Amino acid sequence: MWKLERTDLEQWQQRLRGMLLEGVMGFWRERTLDRANGGYVTAFDRRGNILNREKNMWLHGRQTWMFSVLYQDIDRDPVWLELAKAGRDYLVSRGYAGDGKWNYLLDEKGQVLQGHISLYTDMFALMGLSAYARASGSREDEEIIRRTFERLKENVEDDGCPIAFPQTYYPGCLNHGRYMICLNSVSWARPVLGDEEPDRLIRFCMDKIFSVFTDGGELIHELRTVDGRSVDSAEGHQVNPGHVFESMWFVHREAKRMGFPDICDKALNMIEKTYQASSDNVYGGILHMLDDLGRTGQYRDWNIERNLKWDEKVWWTQSEALCALLTSALDAGRREQWEQFCQLYDWCEKYFWDPEYGEWYAVLRRDGSPRITDKGGLQKSAFHVPRALYTCLLLLEEKKREGEGT
Repeated sequence: MWKLERTDLEQWQQRLRGMLLEGVMGFWRERTLDRANGGYVTAFDRRGNILNREKNMWLHGRQTWMFSVLYQDIDRDPVWLELAKAGRDYLVSRGYAGDGKWNYLLDEKGQVLQGHISLYTDMFALMGLSAYARASGSREDEEIIRRTFERLKENVEDDGCPIAFPQTYYPGCLNHGRYMICLNSVSWARPVLGDEEPDRLIRFCMDKIFSVFTDGGELIHELRTVDGRSVDSAEGHQVNPGHVFESMWFVHREAKRMGFPDICDKALNMIEKTYQASSDNVYGGILHMLDDLGRTGQYRDWNIERNLKWDEKVWWTQSEALCALLTSALDAGRREQWEQFCQLYDWCEKYFWDPEYGEWYAVLRRDGSPRITDKGGLQKSAFHVPRALYTCLLLLEEKKREGEGT
């Protein structure tokens, strides 16, 4: 079995840490705090100029999580914990809709523009508050964390729950993203809630992913009927490589922790198949979207202004692929996946990273030229890219400890 040499491991740790703390998070550290109104500003152009001041609670939950784990696990600079607390305070004081439910979008002053329209908001709030509780040692949010978990569990286990934004709810159908995001978010609540109930929901989500959304083990679809049958529509034929990579490294991490080697193997095999299907052998990087019928053309993102094309390169897709490839390389001892990880990271650093102003661009054309140079917006914040760098650092550190016998 291939083994990563210690010198290579340490060199990659240093490289990833530099990109995380200086190349990416330095951009957000200086800009994201809204000192006038509380919470975060998350929409910036390439140079860091503010594009708008609306408060998306998805992004507040995500950034609260990111700042918390950065402080807890990577860099004990108190600024990260202060930033995490700003997100936590805003979530609890402004974002909470009560009874375990969370608002989606607020204006600059904190007035609700869109209320409880998305289960994903609940998931990211749970994730953020749980990580902040761990980093700060505070127990003040235990009750709200528990109620959010209980409400989320009730909704996720209900096949007919219509609170699906940004996906469209189709009666009798299910969307992969609900279970993929849920199992990861819930995993971060374990230090607060204990293992039993979160692990039961995590296993439920794993079972849904493999029983409903896979197609003979070859693909994971985004939309299926509740009993796992295909849906003959554009969305029904959609295969989202970023979601598959994200889902599978989540699944592998939790299955490994819980002692399910068969599920680990399924996840690793799916990572390999998805990479082979989505890797751009001409220009590099990972393609934005695939179609199980072999059609190309154009995929219309839910953020209609972006109108993303199937062959473009999107920041978060590359981020999830990096986590998945490194998971596969280190856990299964696969040299091929290690080389793929190195190649993809080199490509991302060359084309996505902006050395002049910091952070990564949002969207590249297929050939790697920047098309959307914004550093933050409706979906992009201090989350996918730094989370990938953080996750890869933890994977390398775990492998290093194994080599030391600790």
